[in-house]
Amino acid sequence: MNRHLFQGIVAGVLFAIPITSIAAMDAVAEGDLVTIVPSVLFGLAAGLCIGALIAANFAMLDVEEKEHVPAQRMVEAHNRA
Repeated sequence: MNRHLFQGIVAGVLFAIPITSIAAMDAVAEGDLVTIVPSVLFGLAAGLCIGALIAANFAMLDVEEKEHVPAQRMVEAHNRA
């Protein structure tokens, strides 16, 4: 796994965890299971969407870096004496 993809996944998870936990804590304060489950699922979905966007940003950064690799030329062909 390349460095940018790994960093994107880690950053995405770091955003998904607090979003899910905040949604769950708000529902737990009410104490009803009917409100807890949808809130947790909604928070998880929102966190995963934001995390996926962050991971995609890092993956696009990796693609852009690979496109701008300087061309290597053959020096041996020019060194004939």
